[in-house]
Amino acid sequence: MTDHTLEEAVNALVLAKGNKAKAARELGIATSTYKDQLLQAEKLGLKPTILPPDIATEMESLKLQHLSEIRELKNKLKASQRENLTADAVRKYIYGLNDFEPAIRKWDKPANVESGNPGTPIVLLSDFHWGEVVRAEQVNGLNAFNLEIAHKRLENCVKKSIDLAVNHMVNPANESIVLWLGGDMISGDIHTELQDTNEMPVMAVLHDLFEHLITAIDAYADIFANVTIVCNYGNHGRNTFRPRFKMAAETSFDWHLYCMLEKHFKATGADHIEFVIPTGFDILFPIHNTNYLFTHGDRIGTGGGNGIIGAIGPIARGTQKVIQTYAQINQHIDFVVMGHWHQHLRLPNAMVNNTLKGFDEYAMGLRFEPTPPAQSMWWTHPKWGVTFETQIWVDDTSTL
Repeated sequence: MTDHTLEEAVNALVLAKGNKAKAARELGIATSTYKDQLLQAEKLGLKPTILPPDIATEMESLKLQHLSEIRELKNKLKASQRENLTADAVRKYIYGLNDFEPAIRKWDKPANVESGNPGTPIVLLSDFHWGEVVRAEQVNGLNAFNLEIAHKRLENCVKKSIDLAVNHMVNPANESIVLWLGGDMISGDIHTELQDTNEMPVMAVLHDLFEHLITAIDAYADIFANVTIVCNYGNHGRNTFRPRFKMAAETSFDWHLYCMLEKHFKATGADHIEFVIPTGFDILFPIHNTNYLFTHGDRIGTGGGNGIIGAIGPIARGTQKVIQTYAQINQHIDFVVMGHWHQHLRLPNAMVNNTLKGFDEYAMGLRFEPTPPAQSMWWTHPKWGVTFETQIWVDDTSTL
């Protein structure tokens, strides 16, 4: 009698759930013969090679459950690894290896540059919505916007702000300037209509703006001994469906743009250009004796507005809310500086920047008051605080 026959006998007993007579019938042999086979198998130490059907089913179920748990744990691990991909890691391991070489442009310098000390100029550069297209026929001819227009408006903004700083101030100072890159620098693909109408894909738009901001910053750096660039990311240039709170910086094209700019200027040895690029929503930034809080404006804790007072209500409430929140941790704020609302607004403790893009179909559809595309500029004096304030009109052909 072979071991294979004895193995069949042992397994038959398992399938028969211990019933020897039933096992013998299944094998087609006498019960006495079957019992002799079991005795021989026991002497040889043979064990069943199968499980009972109910146990096998249970084991298969447990196997599937364990596989599901393993997949879930792997997904959690991947998510944890993504969460642990901190801003420092992105800057070190991504931007340390970035070989992209931008095209460098130069603009003519303003003439008649002199020295003096009226205070530190601050230029707000936000809400460019670079890459978006606004069609004149869809806004009653009040505005038009595309990359060609954006290029010219940025150049106008930089040249006019430098001209104001060096040619139209008594005893102008060229020691320092503060630039604010305030977010919503690109249009992004956060809405279907933007995906359908943006002039180029997001990354192409990002690189185009990158190159033009290098030219802009170089223009300021040619005039001023120190250029400090304070950076906030906005809500448009994100790669997520909804605005997020965790890892908001790392998922923002604005933030990556700022890191690219910082990397470029460090590589060129421009030690007089300093970047302030936080991962949080706010930047507490004192200039002389004036305490500023820079924030994009979409996270001030309020929203809405109405057709009577427009955005003034939520901006005023939000500004007060921000100031009170920081007061609770003994941080005094003189001015909250923001963009986002696409209009120039000056409140006692808030400064709101306009937009480079200008009036668009969205504003037209919601009956907002049209204003010419502009950016803001003012000076902060060591003794007197905020002094001369102005808007920089960036479109010479505007009909507004």
